[in-house]
Amino acid sequence: MQSTLTFEAQDGTPIWCGTTGQGPYLVLCDGFACDGFIWPYIIDHFHEHYTIVRWHYRGHGRSGTPEDFDNLDMKHVCQDLLDVLDHLNIDQAILAGHSMGSQVILQSYEYFPERIRALLPICGTYMRPLDTFNDSDILAKLLPYLEKAAKAAPNVLQGIWKTFVNTKLSYIGAHLTELNSSLVNGEDFRPYLEHTAAMDVHVYLGMLHHLAEHSAEHILPTIDVPTLIIASEFDSFTPLHRSELMNQSIPESEMVVLPGASHAGPIELPDTVIGAMEKFFHKHNLDKSPGK
Repeated sequence: MQSTLTFEAQDGTPIWCGTTGQGPYLVLCDGFACDGFIWPYIIDHFHEHYTIVRWHYRGHGRSGTPEDFDNLDMKHVCQDLLDVLDHLNIDQAILAGHSMGSQVILQSYEYFPERIRALLPICGTYMRPLDTFNDSDILAKLLPYLEKAAKAAPNVLQGIWKTFVNTKLSYIGAHLTELNSSLVNGEDFRPYLEHTAAMDVHVYLGMLHHLAEHSAEHILPTIDVPTLIIASEFDSFTPLHRSELMNQSIPESEMVVLPGASHAGPIELPDTVIGAMEKFFHKHNLDKSPGK
């Protein structure tokens, strides 16, 4: 069974969400500038026994853009997630987050822990991702200059942005430098570039600014729901050592490392990811609805 709806967030921003399947609720939270490219294998496998919830962040996919770009911060994103749970009448759910989605689900634990059954940060970090992007802080230093360029010549930068991101050169560069080309099907990655190219560059930079400043480090020791951290061995976006520190900081958390995989681990080694999730769900009785 599938259903979709769009509702207005508290600031009036339209937020899209949808469900498919039946059983315990599994909510999938995207990475930054993504609208679902990472999840197809997971959805295909789990939808027969779980109700899969998909939603798009503000400024992403089928959701709208806030009038005030200050409302692209983590607080508003997490409130949107809580509103998704409320509109779908979900008392408790398993939250899985890829990349930025890891920060979203960790921060959500501080705001509404009673609605969360378990956490699955996947190829993500818990704080300031630009500080460790490619194990360097160069992107964090570059961001203020990009923001200035966007203000000075918005139409010019938007045109450059769309052209660059959506070129084959960009695709090949990402394919060779950020992905494991021996594992990933290139067509699985193309929707990410297409969505990114279609984004308003001001929304992109605005949310990236807030994401770069966000930290959930103080939340990690307080987490007392089952937590499975899935990390990739050669993740250049959110390096493995950040997942290892997360594992050390969250009491009783478990961790699986995807050998040879990159930031796109769920589409590079889907069987390994699905197997780890199944084992984790069964171990913690998450394959049954709450109370059963």
